[in-house]
Amino acid sequence: MSVRGKTAREFQSDADVWTIADQWAAQTGYSLIGQDERSRLYQRGSGFWVAPQMAQLSVIPGGYVLQAWIHIPMINRVMTLGLMPEELIIDKGGFWGVIPRNRAREDVNKLLVSLGATTIS
Repeated sequence: MSVRGKTAREFQSDADVWTIADQWAAQTGYSLIGQDERSRLYQRGSGFWVAPQMAQLSVIPGGYVLQAWIHIPMINRVMTLGLMPEELIIDKGGFWGVIPRNRAREDVNKLLVSLGATTIS
């Protein structure tokens, strides 16, 4: 199983998605690092020891999409001789980044449950 890339869930919701997402971010330690009229990008962690956990919520035709991934800094990729990809999915499987992927999946699933969407297994 490849762990390269981003995990995505599309869903529909009548709830106030942006307010729920902001509350989730505050509760789980994510910071809003970017936004425009169609999406918001959240991040938790930074630096050498903690690979940043990323979540982007976007409006799409007919609903929303939540993408989540672990961003692997360049120094970590160099130290693994280029074997580790720049982005890791948060789905189960594979051995690269198991701990941050498990943590990110747990947090993102809390948001998905709050929004009435299918969780990530």
